Amino acid sequence: MKKKLSFQWLFLFLPAALAICLAACKPEPDLPPDPHVSLINPFIGVWNDGGQYWQFKPDGAGGRAAAQAGPFSNDFSFFIYAGQDVRTAPSKGSLIIFDDNDITRYWFSITGKQVTLKESEKSPAIIMTLEQVSGDPQALSLTNPLIGEWSADWSLPGNEHNSYSTWSLKYRADGTLKVFHQGVGHQFENAYALRENTLVIFGEYRYSDIPVAAQIHKQENGKWHVQETQSTYGMAEWFYKKVKAAKWKQ
Repeated sequence: MKKKLSFQWLFLFLPAALAICLAACKPEPDLPPDPHVSLINPFIGVWNDGGQYWQFKPDGAGGRAAAQAGPFSNDFSFFIYAGQDVRTAPSKGSLIIFDDNDITRYWFSITGKQVTLKESEKSPAIIMTLEQVSGDPQALSLTNPLIGEWSADWSLPGNEHNSYSTWSLKYRADGTLKVFHQGVGHQFENAYALRENTLVIFGEYRYSDIPVAAQIHKQENGKWHVQETQSTYGMAEWFYKKVKAAKWKQ
């Protein structure tokens, strides 16, 4: 009699246990793949301006030296922006260089192993000409705490979009930044660099006039406080929260 009851309980228990295991052990679905193709940076290597040498490294740092072999110090950070969905090494676009004091945007145009730098695309005056000495175009390989996906709230005094405050951001290791202003429906690509606590972004919409600069600091609650210090559209304040998968435009 006891064996019969035991088998009855076993048959009753097995389906329930199986259902619990299936629910608990079911793997999470894979996140949708990012169709982004890494941006190839044509400046990687050493260049000569006729008087000194410039080094642009894959980690986003650069330096100047009197000799081709260096030594090169960590004088500046750099990145390029050449438009939306660029899938080859661009021959023209914007080169942003900044150090602890200044941010400079150049318009660059590359022909062969020579690059001309101007104030803007339509400006007739050439600021500088660089000749490539060594190196090959390649994607940046950055390491910084911003790489990944974020959900962010912002505040811009006097702006009509404050009620649509949530943004999605995806910082990539190749120096590109995808953003989605959820309430307005604007989704677009930009480029960026982080030098210690200084974040610089250039691209489209509010990032298209001049490079936007900000100071970033991690808070005790794990969020990041981002306070803009340079922008023609007002100094926005942001609070970033790291997420596994941010919301994107369908």
